Amino acid sequence: MKWRPFLFAVVVLAAGCGDEVVQEPAPVEEPVIEKETDVPSKVNLSSYFLKDGQIAHFVGEGNEFASYTARTVWHDDRHVTVYEDNGGTVMARTFRVEDERIVVVREEGEQYEDYVPSDGELESLKPLYTYLQLPLEVGQSFDGWTVTDDSSPLETPLQTFDHAVVLEKIGEDGSIARSYFAEGFGEVKREFVMDDFIVSSMIEQIEEPAR
Repeated sequence: MKWRPFLFAVVVLAAGCGDEVVQEPAPVEEPVIEKETDVPSKVNLSSYFLKDGQIAHFVGEGNEFASYTARTVWHDDRHVTVYEDNGGTVMARTFRVEDERIVVVREEGEQYEDYVPSDGELESLKPLYTYLQLPLEVGQSFDGWTVTDDSSPLETPLQTFDHAVVLEKIGEDGSIARSYFAEGFGEVKREFVMDDFIVSSMIEQIEEPAR
């Protein structure tokens, strides 16, 4: 019978331990780490023109005027004139680079001398039409043009472009005009399609200005 007091003591001790409240350690809060999000950088529309004095040579197919040169002349950081010489005439287009679009403010054929605007003249010119407009994404439309591809691979005699932007306009007669643009170069290909008749021009060389 000597075991009973010992057993009773063990039971009492166990019961007493059962009444104790065990404090659980407070959860440790892990530091919140902000994840970096991919924020697209704003497109610099000035990069859709060549540098001042550079001349792009285009090789053409389909008619005798499909090959041409395009000479770029910057007037200031917002206005640039491109002279297209196809061997038959010279077309001069003056562009204004705005925050969200590029507009044509002057367009003259038979321009055999450089356009030299007077002070304040460029700012006074009204937009004739929109040349490019952000965002350059599929579905974007302006002045009859629609972006049909914003990351098209394009092989030209100059180089292969991995992410060309393709603009398309459909005429009332069913013809299709397409222009291909590459950042850092501007327009690198254009084509006109009417049934089985195709006229195309692709960039093949960039000539640096004479020193």
